[in-house]
Order: sequence, then structure tokens, then C-alpha cells
Amino acid sequence: MRNEIVQIASRPLRAIRSGRFWLSPVVARLSPRHGMMMDSYRHEEEGRYAEALETWTALKRPVSSKDQAFRHTLRAARLEQKAGHYAEAVASFSMLHALNPGDQRVARGLESASLRAARLAQSEGRWLEACRMWAAFGRATARREKCRRNLRDCARYVAQSADSAQKIMDAIEAWGLLRAIDPESREARHGLEWCHVSLARAAERDGDEAAARRCWNALLEVAPGDRRALDGLERLGAAAR
Repeated sequence: MRNEIVQIASRPLRAIRSGRFWLSPVVARLSPRHGMMMDSYRHEEEGRYAEALETWTALKRPVSSKDQAFRHTLRAARLEQKAGHYAEAVASFSMLHALNPGDQRVARGLESASLRAARLAQSEGRWLEACRMWAAFGRATARREKCRRNLRDCARYVAQSADSAQKIMDAIEAWGLLRAIDPESREARHGLEWCHVSLARAAERDGDEAAARRCWNALLEVAPGDRRALDGLERLGAAAR
């Protein structure tokens, strides 16, 4: 009891919010929603982040105002990060960042969550996921060189294992993420060119003219005027006549 009194005296608003105020049980009975909110804050203070997140997400997101909805989602994103659900936190922060690009709370949250998610994916050898997380990091950070360097390294690992059509598609995504962060990257451009040429030639060998045409056109988007793409489209046109 003494500790509770000290906590209330030192941090009155937090004590009320987490349900340690003497009227909190009455409030919880009158408003189950506020009771759940108090439970979530109390779990967070006790370091039980997964329980805090579960309780918070069980609440229906308020729709009475954009500001309330924003605060609800922001707290959910922060709890996802504290609970170690980094990919989910990145998704939540990314959504908020797209809607509120100038909000520094969101930018800091996205930067921190994506960095943790990227490092975790790298440690587990999930290179494409690491590329996605570094790309998210790049949208929120001022440390652009750090982002480019790590994203480039991860994209290389994705490309090294590109020995099937699906893995080549993964490499296209990885190199595309690098190019979005670093439009002048020659390595990203060359990687994309190789991927599109490989898929186009494979489609031609398999007789899939529609897929081949898509791949050659995709190559022209990366490298306008590329002779390989123009020749490939010419072959397809001649075969169709």
C-alpha cells in the first residue's frame, strides 16, 4: 500500500491511467473500455508488454476523431516494438508515417523499429526481409549512407541465391528497394537488368510470349533503349506474324 501511495504521489497522471487511483475500480466498472485501458497501461509499467499489447488491441480503435485514432495506433505500434514484434511495429509505424510524414514521434518509432527488425532478419539470414526493413529505415532516418550500405549488402545476398524464377523475382524486389533509396546505384541497375533479361529469356524458351514481353518491357523501364530488350520484342513480334 505504501508503495502505491508513493507511486501515486510521484506520478499522479500515470497512476490514474494505470488504475492505481482509489476511484479506478469504480471507473472500470462504469466503463469497461477505460478499465481495459488501465489494464494495458499497468501491464506496460510492469514490463508485460505482450499482455499490454493484447489488451490494447482488443479495444476498438476510436473513430470519433482522427487524433484519437492516431494516438491509439501510435500506442499499439510502440507496444508492438516493446513486445519484440518488430515487423508488425514497422508496418504500423509505416502506415502512420505515410499519413503523418512530419510527425517526429512516428519517424523515431519507425527508425528504431525498422533498425531492430533489419538486424534481426540479417542475423537469421532472411535477406529479402532485411532489405524491406532497411528500406523502411531509409524512409525515416537521416543516416542515409548507413541505410544504403546495409541495403546493398542484403540485396547482394538475395541475388546470390537467385537460381529460380521466384528467387529472381525476390532479387528484383531487393534491387528495386535499393534503387528507390539510391537512384544512382549502378549495382542496383545492373542487378535489375540481369534479372529481367534472365526471366525474359527463360520465358522465350518456354514459349510464354506474354511473360517474355512483360519482362522485356520491364527491362526498358530500367534501361531505356536497351538493345537486348528491343531485339527481344522484335523477335516476339516476328513470331506473332
